[in-house]
Parts: sequence; structure tokens; C-alpha cells
Amino acid sequence: MPRRRRGGLRFVSNFVRRKSINRGLFGDDRFWRVVFFVMMGRRVLRKVSGAEPEVVALERLEPGQFVRIEAIDPRSPKGMRRRRRS
Repeated sequence: MPRRRRGGLRFVSNFVRRKSINRGLFGDDRFWRVVFFVMMGRRVLRKVSGAEPEVVALERLEPGQFVRIEAIDPRSPKGMRRRRRS
């Protein structure tokens, strides 16, 4: 069965990651070592910065109760104040 070629940005990203590991981390090519640390640094920053959803509250509702969910526009003055405080 012939192998399918995967196209797109994901293929390019995996290719660059593999090449940076082989030539930069395990090899002695400075350029690929920098590429590796930039790619991994981006991934670490994304995880540290809180790209994951944050659970604010978990509560059980009784019959007849309701929930109101609002989102504050981060560009509004109120949203900017809240962002500065946290």
C-alpha cells in the first residue's frame, strides 16, 4: 500500500522540529539548535501563559435555579482594570 504524503503546515512544522533535534540538539549545528530552542520556548510559553481554559466555579444547581454567564470585553476599561489586578 503506498504511503500518503501529508501536506500543510503541520507537516512542515514536524519536519523542522525533527531536523532541529537531529542537527541542532544531537549534532553541532548552531542554527538548528537555535531553531529548536525557539520552537520549544514557544511551546513552553504557551503552556505557562495559560492557554488552557480556566475553571472558575463548580456548583450544583437546585431545581428552579439558573446560571447567567457574561463575558467582559478585554478592551473595555472594566476589562483592562480586571486584567491589571490579576
